[in-house]
Amino acid sequence: MVSGSSFSRWGGAAFMLGAVLFLVNKLNEMSRLFLSRPMPDVISGRDVLLIFIGQVSLILGSIAFFRLYSRRARRFSKVALGLFCGGGILLALGHVSFMTIRRAPELMLEPLFVLVLLGTAAMLVGLILFGIVNVRQPILGRWQWLPLATGLMGFIGFFVFSGEEMTAVFLGFRTLFALGLLGLGLTLWLEKPVRSNPAR
Repeated sequence: MVSGSSFSRWGGAAFMLGAVLFLVNKLNEMSRLFLSRPMPDVISGRDVLLIFIGQVSLILGSIAFFRLYSRRARRFSKVALGLFCGGGILLALGHVSFMTIRRAPELMLEPLFVLVLLGTAAMLVGLILFGIVNVRQPILGRWQWLPLATGLMGFIGFFVFSGEEMTAVFLGFRTLFALGLLGLGLTLWLEKPVRSNPAR
């Protein structure tokens, strides 16, 4: 139980780190659209190490999130939780396609972008479904509204206002989504160990 609690706390910290890097990734666009002040990219495709750290952090955080909350989740909420966490892992793996590696041909990385699309869809659907269940039958120890709100912000941003051109509305919802992920990581960090509930 002690090792499980420690893994959850470190997983929460990793999830928060990944969310912060996801947030600052578009800091240059936010500065340009919100403040009318252009600035260089904080994280570009050439920052392979930062991208790698961010994606590994999200993967570890997703594993820790599922490992802890699946213990008190019932069948439907466990499936929704699996979609959220599994989609997050696919999304993280797909972000390899954004790396600019000199010795790796672009054709080898570009097909991985499909993982970004599949991962984003699975993650948001799972998060919304898990959020609905969590509001009705609390699974998280605090902030029961956070998964649903985060999922809705992400769905509106990525599926309603996304497009070829970056807009302030899209960035606004993306920022709220990133802050929601940061809050979920903090929730995981603050959680106490829980016992398993029998599946129903």
